[in-house]
Formats: sequence, C-alpha cells, structure tokens
Amino acid sequence: MPIQHRLALSIALATATATCLPASVLAATRQQPATDPLPEIERLRADRQWLAALARIESAQSASPGDERLYRLQALTLADLGGADRAWTLYQARPQLFSADERQRLQSDRFARRVLWGTLFPESEAQRLTEMRQARSLLEQQRADQTPAQQQADLRTRFDELVMLNHLERHAEAVQRYRALQAENVQLPMYALAKIGASLLADKHPEEAAQVLEHVVREWPEDQDSQLQLAYAYSEAERFDDAHAQLQKIKAAQPAFVRVKGAKESHENWRHYDADSHLTMIGLYGEDTVGAQKYLESLAAIGPGNAGLQTDLGVTYQKRGWTDRALERFRMASTQEPTDVGARVGQVGAYVQHNRVDLARPIHDELIERRARDVQVKQMTESWDSRLGWQWLIGSSFGRSDARGGGATASPLGTRDAEHRVEIRSPLIHDRWRLTAHARDAWADYPDGAFGKERVHDRRAGVGALYVYDRLSLGFGVDRANDRWLDRGDRTGYYADADWRFNDAWYGTASWYRGTPEASLQARRNAIDADALSLGLRYTPNERTRLGATAQQLRYSDDNTRTAFGLNAEQRLYTRPHLLIDGLADLATSRASRRDSQVPYFNPSRDASLNLGVRFDHLAWRRYQRHFRQRLTAQAGPYWQRGYGSHWVPQLRYEHEWRFATGRTLNYGVNWSRPVYDGVREQRLGFDLSFRWGEE
Repeated sequence: MPIQHRLALSIALATATATCLPASVLAATRQQPATDPLPEIERLRADRQWLAALARIESAQSASPGDERLYRLQALTLADLGGADRAWTLYQARPQLFSADERQRLQSDRFARRVLWGTLFPESEAQRLTEMRQARSLLEQQRADQTPAQQQADLRTRFDELVMLNHLERHAEAVQRYRALQAENVQLPMYALAKIGASLLADKHPEEAAQVLEHVVREWPEDQDSQLQLAYAYSEAERFDDAHAQLQKIKAAQPAFVRVKGAKESHENWRHYDADSHLTMIGLYGEDTVGAQKYLESLAAIGPGNAGLQTDLGVTYQKRGWTDRALERFRMASTQEPTDVGARVGQVGAYVQHNRVDLARPIHDELIERRARDVQVKQMTESWDSRLGWQWLIGSSFGRSDARGGGATASPLGTRDAEHRVEIRSPLIHDRWRLTAHARDAWADYPDGAFGKERVHDRRAGVGALYVYDRLSLGFGVDRANDRWLDRGDRTGYYADADWRFNDAWYGTASWYRGTPEASLQARRNAIDADALSLGLRYTPNERTRLGATAQQLRYSDDNTRTAFGLNAEQRLYTRPHLLIDGLADLATSRASRRDSQVPYFNPSRDASLNLGVRFDHLAWRRYQRHFRQRLTAQAGPYWQRGYGSHWVPQLRYEHEWRFATGRTLNYGVNWSRPVYDGVREQRLGFDLSFRWGEE
C-alpha cells in the first residue's frame, strides 16, 4: 500500500474513533464556549487523551479557522496519535509556528513512523526494503539541517536508526553506532537493544550478543524473538548446553496448544513450535544429525505444508550427505514459499554439489540481486566463489626409515625420502570445464650407491583438463619426466580418470596412468617405470559410515605386474559437539607376476595386511568458518609376506587442521610406524604439510 494511502487511512481511523467516544466527551466537544478552549485541550493532552483532544481542536477550528495556536496543537496531537507524516505536512506549511525542539520532535516522529512501516510485511520481495530505504533518505535530510551537537543529542532518532540499520541488514554499521552510544554511556531502550543483539550476532560477535540479549530477555521477557536469538548466540559461541537449556526454557513456558476461555477448540502455539524447531536445528549443528533427522521427519509428516520445516529437513539431509533428498525438500519449500531464503540457498548448494552450476546460477544471481546482505546469502557467496574460482594445493612430506639394530634398510622408500607437489585448477569455464596443471618432485636416498648413498628423483610437470557435469567427472592430461633415471627416449606420461555418482550413497571411480608416479623409486633407480590401472567403489550411506573397495594393477616395464586389492571401512563410534570418535578397518592383499629375487626393487610375491584402529577428532576451537581441529589415529594389525611370515605393525598419526576461511585449509601432521620388509623390522617417522585453496 502506498505511504500516502496508509497515512490517509490512519487519519480516517483516528477521526472515526473519535466519533465513538463516550457521549459525555462528545457533548463537551460540541459545545462552543465563549471561553478559550486551550485549557481544556491542554488538559486532555496532559491526560494523554489524544483522540478527544484532536476532536476538541477540530471543533474549535471550525469556529476559529485561522487560529495559529489551534493549528500548532493539531500538528502536535496528530504526531502523538501516530500521524507523523500528516503532522510534518502541517509543519511545513507554517514552520514559523513551531519551536526548534518541536521541529526536531516532528522530524523524529516522522522518521520513527517510517521505520515502523518498514518492519511490517512487504507487498513483495522486491519492495521488502523500500520503506526502510525511504526512512534512510529522511534521516539524511534531517541530519543535513542539524549540527553535530544536535545530531548527538537527538537520542530518539539514534535509537530508531539502530532498528533501521538492523532491518537494512547493515549490521556492521548498527554495531558501530551502538559502540558510539556505549562510549557516551547512553542506556538504550529495550526495543533498540534487542535489534543490536541481533546485529551483533549477524556481525559475528556471539559472546557480546549473548550478553546484550541476556539483558533484553531479563528486562523484556515478552520479546520472543530475543529469546530465540539468545539461544543462537549461545550456539554460535559454542555454548551448546546453554543454547539447549535456553530453548527448553522457552518450550516449557509455551504450551503446544492454547485454549482461549469459551473457545470451541484449541489453537496452535507457534512459539512452542519455534522453540522446538530451533532446538532441533541447534542439536544438528552440535552433530546430533540422527536425532534431528528423526524429529524433523516426524514433524514433516504432520505438517508437510510448512516451508520452514521442509527447509530445515533439507539442511539436515544435506549434512547427512543425502544431496538428492535435500534438493527435493528445498524445492518443496520454495514451491510453498517462493521468498524463503534458506530454501533457495539450499538449492544453490545442492546443485553445485551435484555439478549442476547451470541450474544453481539463476537462483544464485537472484539472491545476490535482492538479498545480498542476508547472512545466509553472504555465506552462500563465499562458498560459491571458493568452489567455482581458482583452486590450488601445495604439499610436502618427509620421511626417515631406520632398520632395527642399525642394519641396512630394506624399505622401498630408502633411508630418507620426500615429496613436494603443486596442483592448480583454473576457475570453472562454461560451468563445466577447468584447466589443470601440476608439478612434482619425489626423491629417496638409498644407502648402497656408488658413493655410499644415492638419491633418486622423480621430477615431472604436466597440464590437463577437468570436465564435471551432473553425475560424471572426467579428468585427463599429460606430464613429462625431467630426470636422468629413465633412459628410454619417450618420458611423456598420460593419464585419464573418471568418477560416476550412481546416487547419494554409491560412487565409482576408474583411472589409467602411463608412467605413473606411484611406481617404486627403487624401480626407477634401475630405469624401470610402470603404468597403472585402478578401479574403485565407495558406499557412503550417511556421514557416519563409509565403505570402500579398490583394485589396482601396476604394470612395470620389466614385465612384472603387481595386482592389489583393498577394502576399507569407517564407522562413527561416538558423537559430541566437539569430539568425534571413528572406528577404522582396512584389509589389503597383493601379488606379483615375478618372484622377489628376480627384480631389483621390493616386490613381495604375495602379501596381505589387516589394520584395525580408532581416530579421535577433536574440535579445539571454532569461530564460524574458521576452526582448529586435532586428530589422533592409532592402528595396528598383522602384515604377512610370503617367505617371511607374519608380524604385527603398529601405526600412530597426530595431525592439526587449521581452517582460516571458506576454502583455505592448512594441514600438517607426524606419523610413526614399525613396518616389516623382507622380515626386517624397521622404524619410520614422517612429517607432512599441505595447504589447500578452494573447495572441491
């Protein structure tokens, strides 16, 4: 509704209400006393009987239409009634009748009323912030006529400005204005402080937001929004127990159904539902994915037409790794409520996850155009840029192997080894293609060289391309070896790999590499290289369970073929907000076509291993997209090699993960093991480090 129509409606309602006053009041207003009507009008105004005062003013004006005193009181009384725009219009027609303080008050009333209109439901999403933008223009005009001292003294306008900035989603500016008021020791009214609590939370100051919202909830307990915001402030400050207690408190205070005395049936209490649904979502963020899924599915069975509920269920499915199911729920929510931001953001994430950027882009662009300042949209934009932009990886690893008793090592990695690599991917081209480049230098020291130690390198660099669309991911490229160890003329390697997504749970992989870098450096030392062919199948029914199977064949240039099979499994054993414990198991076996003694590299004719272990994943610190995790993995199991029997092999790994922002992750760790080669027990100590830019 246009603003002028709403103002006319306000005045009409005020006038209509005045006609419904008690008969004694109407009789008083119809009298035309010979005495001055101002004392009676001032008395009615002092008693805050604005409608009666306005009726008496208009009655007196009919007798004295040019009375300046009545004109002035009419404008002030209209402002008291909420007719701020009409009052301002009267002021502009005869500004000389008003004092400077009255002028400031009328300006402040007009701004406050426009801010209030801006908090109401919009006619359309495109007009969502129209009223608030108009309020901001009014504020700029108002302050253009004020000195800095007057602006500072106009506290009411400064309070309303906080509300305006919050609704405009200019949270950083709202926080800045709040800090200025704090520096002046100004106490904010609860309505403004509640909005500041929300802006502090949106601007990623959860601890301070919690303090502010605790004060609001204590002093203004009827404000339901602040009670819910407080729970999220606790959650985002990693205080999940406090968040849970806060929501349980709201839920206990609000019965599921409300019965009004004399009503035939009860009514749904949406405050109870809000507390219930937020309790479930905070539990989800605290890793209770199973509980959140079960509860939201039970609610969705009762209320399938609830768009917010469908969005929450989609978020839960996405966290569980079920992108297809999540996308279905997000679409349902968008059909029911086309302006639901969460549902549209969820669709963008699901489409990108499934390599359908062509379907995600229109939704993404519309959200950027209309809701760029929304917190969810900002997070979506960061993830979008990270997934579709430049991606690169830098990594290094170092290792040392020592034979037991100080003897010569039989390790295929030598006494010392290292690998340095760089991988780069271009931004996504036409929503499907990337150009790639890579470089690698792997080396190992062997103790029996001509000069007591010999270092063998595998240096290579290459380029390629990656095609991703829907279920298919296909990569291919070439690289070139640049070292002296291969004496054949053609040192060019070729590779191709493909991934196929059958559904949310099943993935298949296949790859071929001519001149693979996975070949033994011992073999390379003797001018022997290898081609590799591998197949893989992965089953991930949910985020807590993972099974995989691989088959690989290395075909060495000396006519030796090594064939290997592997099975691996991970199962979540314990889940808490800051600690995850997983059980690990892997089984591997391999065989060679040539006997060990016939080749100049470690080549068991047959071997097998079984490893069982556990991994502790501790989230030590988190601040939105940033976090620090530490992981400890312990494994042990038997390794069997034909001709040398079976030996137990223990393994330990401790690592850190620093996430500095979306798509910027640093990992480093140390590992220790006691492997056995040709019956010789060895000790290996290693260190590795990698930094990744961009999300895959």
